[in-house]
Amino acid sequence: MRNRSGNEDKEGEISDSVNMWNILAGVCMYYPLSIGLTFFQKWFIKNYEFPLLVVTCHYAIKYFFAMIFRFVLECRADRRIRISFKEQLQWLVPIGICASLDIGLSNWGLKYVTVSFFTMAKSSSILFMVTFALLLHLERWRPVLVISAGFIAFGLFLFTWRSSQFELRGLLLIELAAACTGLRWTVSQIVMQGEERILKHPLDMVVYVQPWMFLAILPLFFMYEGSHLSFDKMTHCLNEHAPFYVLFFISFGGLLAFAMEMADVLEYLLLVYTSSITLNIFGIIKEVVTLSLAHFINGDYFSLVNTVGLLLCFCGMLLHAFSKRTLLNARTNSRMLDRRRLLTDVDT
Repeated sequence: MRNRSGNEDKEGEISDSVNMWNILAGVCMYYPLSIGLTFFQKWFIKNYEFPLLVVTCHYAIKYFFAMIFRFVLECRADRRIRISFKEQLQWLVPIGICASLDIGLSNWGLKYVTVSFFTMAKSSSILFMVTFALLLHLERWRPVLVISAGFIAFGLFLFTWRSSQFELRGLLLIELAAACTGLRWTVSQIVMQGEERILKHPLDMVVYVQPWMFLAILPLFFMYEGSHLSFDKMTHCLNEHAPFYVLFFISFGGLLAFAMEMADVLEYLLLVYTSSITLNIFGIIKEVVTLSLAHFINGDYFSLVNTVGLLLCFCGMLLHAFSKRTLLNARTNSRMLDRRRLLTDVDT
């Protein structure tokens, strides 16, 4: 018995060590890529006329590399899941449309606002996540949801109050993107956690969702940028005719976006190995780092009122994360008590 318990302790220590390395890998890969991609896209879109064209090319590049990555994995391991067209229409098309509009509108809005304004406006996506979760009955109404949502909404209002960075067109585009983010993650939660889930790993979601993302962005691209396209305009960057620069910057951004998609799998593992609180705390740290870099690199200015709004937003996010964790712990304890009672009844 002692040897068995000793072996179990050692296995537990090894498992904790592996989990810790997975967490560190996820943090070190996902968040620097996210921050770097935001600043790179801001710089490039500021010097290029067609943000939706850039996003459309990124989708094609990501799909190309994702298929290569999947082919290599299948050559070295088992054949990965195949999804019928009917199942794709039922589950993956809504995710693809929302993800496509999320990224497309975010990049479009980033053309008009600063990185710090974009970061804070996009944080309102948690409000849309809660709203859609309530509408789809994934979460029950609780008073703490109203309180946390109030903190975030009022904090966002104060952050934009008389801000020199305020731009209405950019704000509307980013808020539409935030709404798409909320709907995207809500539907993704249904697909990933549902009893009849068809995808068991985020990597498979990347491969199957990307074509729908490409198709979803095309109407928006042709509607707003199609009539302005010409070879001279498409190859004009940094105030000069530079086709090779344009090709390089779009390809580099696409590779960054692909690496971001792959690292997104590690963010999923971070949620599995720790908790939503840990994920939210790391997310807040990422936003603080982004805002700090925006201040020191781009010269973004925050007044005292803006700073108070920033703190209120972070408080609302933490309150939401802690309330969700408390609810999950209560459900887990309830299930454990039910199992103990069942075992006790069986023994008697």
